[in-house]
Amino acid sequence: MTLAPGPPDPAFTLRGSGSPITCLKFTDQTDQKLYSGSQDGTIHIWDMKIHRPVGTLEAHTGQSVLWIEFISSDEMVTFGKNGIASIWKAAESSWTLTNNIHTSVMGFCPGALLKQDNLLALPSEETSAVDIYDIKTWKKVGCFLDSGSKLGMTMSIKSISDTSQFFIGYEDGTIGFWDCKHSRILDKAKFFEECVMCLDYSSGANLGICGSPSNLLSTWNITENQINRGTNYEVKNPGFNDVRIRNDQKILATAGWDHQVRIFGVKKLKPLAVLSYHKDSVQCLAFSKDNMLACGSKDQHISLWKLY
Repeated sequence: MTLAPGPPDPAFTLRGSGSPITCLKFTDQTDQKLYSGSQDGTIHIWDMKIHRPVGTLEAHTGQSVLWIEFISSDEMVTFGKNGIASIWKAAESSWTLTNNIHTSVMGFCPGALLKQDNLLALPSEETSAVDIYDIKTWKKVGCFLDSGSKLGMTMSIKSISDTSQFFIGYEDGTIGFWDCKHSRILDKAKFFEECVMCLDYSSGANLGICGSPSNLLSTWNITENQINRGTNYEVKNPGFNDVRIRNDQKILATAGWDHQVRIFGVKKLKPLAVLSYHKDSVQCLAFSKDNMLACGSKDQHISLWKLY
């Protein structure tokens, strides 16, 4: 696979959020839209045909939107730095708030959906713990904590598609591999001396990748419920805010503190391109079902890239 020669430019740029971009999520519908969460608590809804905003939600007023996920085509959950998870129902051309889960968490960790089990995982007010909620009743049904370890705050949560398993990245640089159905930790491995800033995992490629405030990316895979360390890759400048593996498992992207988005081949972690557009830290990434890459930055812009 080769990218177009020369320094690439974004296919489109989305402006007008009025606040740094903190999270991104594409819909899967035919009339595809991009949802962007902002530092001021607003969610903008962008039409991907006209590349214009077609709606806004005042979701977490004055607090960063950390996470947006769709439970179904007409139900959405968002999580804010205010520690509130909000549940929304589609109503004509907009969304109606139907429920709130109030936590006492004030960190930066997003949530995760365990769709296989109809469960929602959110960071807990208890250090190193993740609370589990039933998405039918929105009641808390469990708490996962590796009580024998001092792992620090939860920094990132990633569920594994079509399973009851998920990963947690911790403040001390450890990644834990958890099984929700059996309520236990299966394995853990320490990848960094600093916190795990971001992680992603593709079950199709059996590849996990994580980044930290350092200039290292680390990979792993899973065999027989064990984390097997892979390769490390060192980049020029330190600091990763996000990492995403594309749905076709051919490439992955990283969002850097140095304003750059780096593209790697999945098989060998071969560097393929550096996307230079943003004027400030790139904070979040999302791939669409047709492989469009969206990058959200502290500079309040979203860049859209067509990578083949």
